Amino acid sequence: MQHYLLVIFLALLSMSAFAQSPSDQVPRVGCKPGNLYEESDRSKRDKVEHFLEELRIAVKDGDKLRVAQLAHYPLRVATAKAEFTIDSQKAFVNQYNEIMPVELRTFLLKQQPQCISRVGVKGFSIGNGQIWFDEYPDGGVKMFAVNAIVYPGE
Repeated sequence: MQHYLLVIFLALLSMSAFAQSPSDQVPRVGCKPGNLYEESDRSKRDKVEHFLEELRIAVKDGDKLRVAQLAHYPLRVATAKAEFTIDSQKAFVNQYNEIMPVELRTFLLKQQPQCISRVGVKGFSIGNGQIWFDEYPDGGVKMFAVNAIVYPGE
């Protein structure tokens, strides 16, 4: 009987392994697969990748002013406790820890371009909408909203 159960178990295990694609087999911690690489405009993809890298470096270095320079104002912010608008780089720097709490900074540092999604005409988002950004008429890519809530497991 045990041999019979082992055979069934191994058969089920092999079927589930064949059903998975290679991308299913490698979990992405803190990353919801996005659609950036489906973007037909290579120039836009490059700008978005560059923006993400600049943002990650500024956050990693603790450069609050540089992070503030990557935002478009007024910047909409939502936290677990409040929703508010930031009107300037100075206000961003002064409220940096509220806008970019440790959990959000940690989450952001894990992000890769394959985590970025275009959400129709609304722009691009990281994760489950923690950071929203888009290209502006001057050609720059800037954040326009921050939802400073990171759920466990993201």
